Amino acid sequence: MKALQGKTIIITGASSGFGEATALACAEAGAAVSLVARRQTELERVARLARATGGRALVCPADVSDDEQIKGAVEKTRGEFGAIDVLFNNAGTNMSARSIADTSPEQWRWLMDVNLTSAFVFTRAVLDEMKNRGAGLIINLASRAGMQPSLTAGLTYSASKIGMDALTQVTNQEGNPHGVRACLFNPGLGDTPIIDLRPTTFSAEQRARMIQPEDIAATIVFLCSLPPRVNIDLISMLPTRK
Repeated sequence: MKALQGKTIIITGASSGFGEATALACAEAGAAVSLVARRQTELERVARLARATGGRALVCPADVSDDEQIKGAVEKTRGEFGAIDVLFNNAGTNMSARSIADTSPEQWRWLMDVNLTSAFVFTRAVLDEMKNRGAGLIINLASRAGMQPSLTAGLTYSASKIGMDALTQVTNQEGNPHGVRACLFNPGLGDTPIIDLRPTTFSAEQRARMIQPEDIAATIVFLCSLPPRVNIDLISMLPTRK
């Protein structure tokens, strides 16, 4: 039997980067994957690739800054696949404004909605079901910026990732007594589209040394395959060579 056979996994930000790679790896490992992001065309592409591995994939186009669209994606997943075993809160972005002076209140609110509030709303939508069933795993992708805030990563981005730490810890406090686990995953610099939002550019050689999407995907499959008695609550990952 494949490592994730019979599991249903919601993956946000599934249309590219870490989310796409994770969707393909989980589908290949036997999971039914629910793909959430804004771009339906890209989600359909990822779904075709997932199905080509023999996996099951559901396309759930949604703007994760919209609470009702989040609830709709969760309900659609339940309707198609049944109970949700794993939620991977991967969706996130950044912006060119990095300092306090350059960041408007509107930019702050928008980035917080995408990076942090969406993870809260998704968690709230699945947590009671998981607690009642006595099992479930929620993985929150944050960043090293959540451990070491910086102007390089940006004020709002760093704050949103620190918030993911709080969300994860409280989820464990609420969920562990009922068999529900949560993990905060803090990767360093990764070769994904979000890196293109930085003011500096990186060479192909530099990008090759960064954390790759398949590295994240392999880690997620590992977390999902652990027995329910095991809760890894924090993972920090760095490129070996800077």
